[in-house]
Amino acid sequence: MMNLGVTTVIALLVLAIAYPYVMRIRHPDQRPFAAYLIFISVFALSAVVLFMLLGWLADALGLTPALGPTGLAIALLLLGILPALAIATWQARRPPMHRGTPD
Repeated sequence: MMNLGVTTVIALLVLAIAYPYVMRIRHPDQRPFAAYLIFISVFALSAVVLFMLLGWLADALGLTPALGPTGLAIALLLLGILPALAIATWQARRPPMHRGTPD
């Protein structure tokens, strides 16, 4: 089991790696910091939801003993992180919403 220090280092690395990635993929009309915040928030939320849902599903179906701890970790990372990355990338590439001026 990872301790809090390792988890914090991994989280900070993800934040650092995400910035140049978002600057490369963002919509040209989107402000850089806004695109970064959109990407990070959507990525974190979707990764947590997918990770918890898939963990619960694997436990409910009894797949946890069959996969073992390493297999389960790899499956959860692949099925949780990769879709979260795709969803967050899609959101960061969207053009900003411009609301009309109030009448």
